[in-house]
Amino acid sequence: MHVRLCFAALIGCIFFSAAHAQSCNTADRSVLLILDASGSMNARLPNGETRFEVARRAVKGVASFVPAKAQVALRLYGAQSPARAKNCQDSALAVRFGAAEANGNAITSAVDSAKAQGFTPIAFSLQQAASDFPGDVQRRVIVLVSDGKETCQGDPVVTARALAAQKITVHTVGFVVDTAARGQLQNIARITGGTYFDAPVGPELPDTLKKALNACAQRVAAAPPAKSKPGRLRTTSAVYPLPVFDSESGKEVGKLDRVTREVTVPAGIYEVQFGSARWKGIEVRSGEITTIDPGELRLENYVGLGRVLVLDTETGEPFGHFDAANSAVTLMPGLYDLKFTRSEWPFIKVDGGKPTVLKAVRVNLDGAIKWKKHARVVTKDGTEVFRFDAVTYRATLPPGEYVVEIDDRQIPFNAPQGETLDVKPPQ
Repeated sequence: MHVRLCFAALIGCIFFSAAHAQSCNTADRSVLLILDASGSMNARLPNGETRFEVARRAVKGVASFVPAKAQVALRLYGAQSPARAKNCQDSALAVRFGAAEANGNAITSAVDSAKAQGFTPIAFSLQQAASDFPGDVQRRVIVLVSDGKETCQGDPVVTARALAAQKITVHTVGFVVDTAARGQLQNIARITGGTYFDAPVGPELPDTLKKALNACAQRVAAAPPAKSKPGRLRTTSAVYPLPVFDSESGKEVGKLDRVTREVTVPAGIYEVQFGSARWKGIEVRSGEITTIDPGELRLENYVGLGRVLVLDTETGEPFGHFDAANSAVTLMPGLYDLKFTRSEWPFIKVDGGKPTVLKAVRVNLDGAIKWKKHARVVTKDGTEVFRFDAVTYRATLPPGEYVVEIDDRQIPFNAPQGETLDVKPPQ
C-alpha cells in the first residue's frame, strides 16, 4: 500500500463517514477545545477576514453546540507572546472546565480578548491538555483547531500516542491548512481514535467545528509491533540533503537527497529536516510507502541587484532567496513571507506537489530621466520602499498601491501582480 501525504485527506473522509453514523455529543463528555492563536492566523481569507476573526466567531458558538450540562473548556496557544519572543510554551488554559451553559460567556470573552501573534506549540499544548481535565472525568475529548503545523520542539503525533494511552480522544480541524499540516493533524486524530475534519476555504469553520464536536471515537491506532515489517519514506523532490529522524528517539536514521529519494525505516513516526525546521508527524506504516511532497515557490518578473528572502511567516526563519540567477525555491509546505529591500509580501501559501507562482511588480525608469532631490517609490502613507540611483533604474516590488516620486512629480501606481510601470520623461 502506498500512503501519499498530499492525498491523505482521503483517510479523513473515511473516518468522517463513520463518525457521522451517530452523534456522540452527549452530556457525559468533557470537551477541551484547543484553538490556534499563532501569528499565521492573521493571514486574510478571500472574503477579507483574517483567519482568527473567523475562528473567533466559530468558537463563540461552542457552548451552544454541546448539551447544556456537558463540561467544556478552552485552551489557547500562541496568544500570549509575539513571534519574536520564540515562546514555545505559549499555551494556556483560558477557560477552565465548567458546564457549557455556564461557560459560554467566559469562552466568548476569552477569544474576544485574545490576540493571534505567537508560535505553534501543538505538542506542548497536547501535553498540558492531559492535566486540564478534572480527575473524575470518564470520557475525555480534545478538539484541536489549527491552521498550521508544529513550529516548536517535540512531535505532536508522538504526544498524541501518549494521550491515546490515557484514553483521551483528539478530533482535529485543519483550517485552510497546507498538505504537511493536514497530514500531521490527520495522524494526531487517527492515532487517538479521533477524526480529522477539513475547513479548506475558511468561512465554513463554524459548521466544521460543530461536526467535530459531534464526532464519535473510533478504534485507536495500535503502535506497530517490535518485529513488524519496515516501511519506506519517499520524497518527490530533494534539492538539498534532507536528514530523516526517528521522532521518539531523536536519532538520524537516513537521508533523502537528489540521488536517494527513498529510505527504508522501521514502522513509526518520523521527521524530515528542511533547513532550520522539520516536517514532523510523518507516519510510516509497516510494509507501506509514505510519500512527502515538497512545494515550489517561483517568483517571476524579478529584476534587481539584491535578493528577495523567503521567510517562514511565523518563525521568521529564512528558507531560501530569489535573485537574478534563482527564480524558484523548493520548500516544505507552509506559509511564507517574501522580504524585498524595504517591503514584504506576506502570507504566501506553498502547498505540496505543485508550484506556487508569483509575479512581482516592476517600475522601470527611462534612462533619460534626471532628478535633483530624489527618485523613489513610496506607499500611500509615504513610506519609502525603493530608491533609484545613478545606476539603478529598475525596481521590483510586491503588489500594492504606490506612488512614484521624481522630485515634485508624483505618479500614482495601483499595482496588482505582474504589473509593470514604465516611467518616461515628461513631455
